Amino acid sequence: MLTLTKTVTTTVESPAEIAEHVHAEYLRRVEAAPFKHGDRVRITRRDGIPPEFMVGDVGTVMLCDPEFSQLTTLMGVNAAGMTIQFPVQTANLEPA
Repeated sequence: MLTLTKTVTTTVESPAEIAEHVHAEYLRRVEAAPFKHGDRVRITRRDGIPPEFMVGDVGTVMLCDPEFSQLTTLMGVNAAGMTIQFPVQTANLEPA
């Protein structure tokens, strides 16, 4: 298998063009992500997660952008009963 990188140069000048470019990129990344904002997920492996974090091995996706990070930010509950957000390896998640 071979991975190719393609570079495209586009010039944007006005605030409206910049906003449109950023919004289109956001929509592309959301579509490509394996999990969407608000998805409920189960943690299948706890590599790197302290035992007192993410009790119950479940959470709700707050951010998943695998193009720039191998981590997904989840909202869950810690051992003290507090609702927290915590990054988890995306590869260690599955739909709940």
